[in-house]
Amino acid sequence: MLEKSFGLVHLLILLSLILVVFGILLLVVLRLATWLVRKFPPRPGQRVSFVGVLIGGITDVFASSVLAIPVVIYIQITSQGSAASHIQLSGWLYWLQVAIGLGCSALGGFVAAWIAKNDELLNGLLSSFLCTAIGLYSILLGKDSQSLFVRILLFAAAPIFALLGGYVRQSQKRISRTPGVIGPSA
Repeated sequence: MLEKSFGLVHLLILLSLILVVFGILLLVVLRLATWLVRKFPPRPGQRVSFVGVLIGGITDVFASSVLAIPVVIYIQITSQGSAASHIQLSGWLYWLQVAIGLGCSALGGFVAAWIAKNDELLNGLLSSFLCTAIGLYSILLGKDSQSLFVRILLFAAAPIFALLGGYVRQSQKRISRTPGVIGPSA
């Protein structure tokens, strides 16, 4: 009964609700990061913001976990069996999970670059350390059921998307400094 009434629209509503909750949590994390940067200011000439990289890495993994909840709930309601095997069998659910993970890597890179305020590309790239460590752990212990090629491809994609998040922040700063261009503030 419940499987028939729970469709794609319900999944989108649940995803929207999770996004609102996630947005509130992200604001709290950014406020915490701002406080940490004021409390422990970076030394002059320091290229890597350890606070930024750490908060960016935590944001990446936490966001991926929180945003995966609606998909797992959807799978648990609509199917019998494990969520991991159902995601592997369903093409659109698999690609939705991949898109969520890579989008969260870009978000983590953006957050790290935003906190660092310099060397955005480097700090964005380094923010993928936690996601990369979890992926490496999964590959080494054989906890993943995907082919080795797909695992390596996804393992390499997280740092690339984290770098993209740093690039977006760098571009945002560049646009805000250009005279006559209306853009977000740095």
